[in-house]
Amino acid sequence: MKILSTFVLAAALLSMMSSTTSVRQVSAAVLVDSWELLVENAGVSAMHMTLAHTNKVIMFDRTDYGPSEIKLANGYCRHDPQDLALQTDCWAHSIELDLATNVIRPLTVLTDTWCSSGAWQADGFLTQTGGWNDGGSNVRTIGGGPDDDWVEYRNALAESRWYATNQLLPDQRQIVIGGRRQFNYEFVPPPAGGKYAYLAGRATAINFPFLAQTNDNEAENNLYPFVHLSTDGNLFVFANKDSILLNYNTGETVRTFPRLAGGPRNYPSSGSSVLLPISAVDGYTTAEVLVCGGSSDGAYVEATKSKQYWAAEQTCARLVITDPNPTWVIFDMPSPRVMGDMLLLPTGEVLIINGATQGTAGWGNARKPNLNPILFTPVNNGFQVMTPSTIPRVYHSTAVLLADGSVLVGGSNPNFGYTFTNTLFPTELRIERYSPYYLHSGYDLRRPYIDTISELALGYATSFTVLYHLGEAADGVFFHLYAPPFTTHTFSMNQRLLVLGSSQTPVLQKQTLLPGGSNYVYLSTVYAPPTSVTAPAGYYLLTVVNQGTPSASAWVHIG
Repeated sequence: MKILSTFVLAAALLSMMSSTTSVRQVSAAVLVDSWELLVENAGVSAMHMTLAHTNKVIMFDRTDYGPSEIKLANGYCRHDPQDLALQTDCWAHSIELDLATNVIRPLTVLTDTWCSSGAWQADGFLTQTGGWNDGGSNVRTIGGGPDDDWVEYRNALAESRWYATNQLLPDQRQIVIGGRRQFNYEFVPPPAGGKYAYLAGRATAINFPFLAQTNDNEAENNLYPFVHLSTDGNLFVFANKDSILLNYNTGETVRTFPRLAGGPRNYPSSGSSVLLPISAVDGYTTAEVLVCGGSSDGAYVEATKSKQYWAAEQTCARLVITDPNPTWVIFDMPSPRVMGDMLLLPTGEVLIINGATQGTAGWGNARKPNLNPILFTPVNNGFQVMTPSTIPRVYHSTAVLLADGSVLVGGSNPNFGYTFTNTLFPTELRIERYSPYYLHSGYDLRRPYIDTISELALGYATSFTVLYHLGEAADGVFFHLYAPPFTTHTFSMNQRLLVLGSSQTPVLQKQTLLPGGSNYVYLSTVYAPPTSVTAPAGYYLLTVVNQGTPSASAWVHIG
């Protein structure tokens, strides 16, 4: 399956953010994006999805679904007397997709990961926390090696975390915030001596009244809070309609921001949020948050009790959280959206994808899937409606950015178990690849291709060089650094894009005449982020962007 769409964008609307990301100066051109069916049956529905630095994608749902469509390896069966579906279970509920081969490897999750959370550690291991039933207080880890599988640590959390949010911190701890009926947060430590040893009874929960204050009784609407590490080292936390700046070490609320007008934005009203790119232009000081979509007040109760599916929120809002007197700037999207995923693209634009136009998250609570991704350009709050998919992606759908600049899209299961017939939205096991406009061959002449990077292990406040080539002379080259997120329930946790400092004029190394044009080879000096507050230690994708057109990205490690 391949779908193409063509549309024209004026040059004035194609400029990128002037202070937070590179400027795109593209003459009026025909732009084409596309969809491709990558995997017909992944075996597991991708409720949770994340990209490893090995270019493998880890996906999982929950253990209490009953049989999946893929068996565990080597005839293994999981024995769990607390499982609510199969106490002896020979089916996988987690998989690894190798993007180089499209080969799927079943992984072994031992306890229930339903509606859990996670983030990548500095050493390239995924730390995954919580879930439901017997999994709520557990910590799990997995690396990116060819034979790595899940390792579980029972009762390693102080509280059961169901619908919580994780954020990697500058000191390499993870903070785990909230969860159903959990108005507190706790820390998951980094590995000690290169080994993970999460022990029962060691963690401590810290009271967080803000989550109790934002709780909407029947609907809650403050689960999976939006959490972003600000440029000053504090945490921006958004729940329901309210937001604060939290000093997580002292528990102090540093700032209280204005309430966002409109309906609630967090689960089950399920809008989404990103921290817009932060830039070396101002010393990585400005931090701005974007929140889009959600549901109306009372929409969840109407959907669950009255089977009335109200129109989703159509607004986006942005807030410069580092301003002395910040105010929300509110504007409309092209269409309403609930349960939409928001991804920062390597250009600095924002892709909003998946979801529905009516209802809320929850079992069967949404109607009218929103099949069209939309592209948001921050400099002018401009939107473009993109090519629609043919596959509805509603409750429990996900999307992640890949190293080649495409987007992997999976999941959708608004049913109590795997249900493929006699239901409005069947359980979805297909995996798609969405290719944004910049991957079209019409951009190949201006597209950079990375040849070598002088250092793949970067220290803070150091410099390195990047050798790259392109088909036409470079004009407006920038270097972007992207932290791959853990995505579930519309929120991509730990997602972060930096515009690095670099030599203003790249050095021309070689110009070779080739059939159809010239080949230019350039060398640029690039400056790594200054501190772990700017970029917590870990693996990042480095992208060269020329005239708004990104290269394929290369993995580097910081810290």
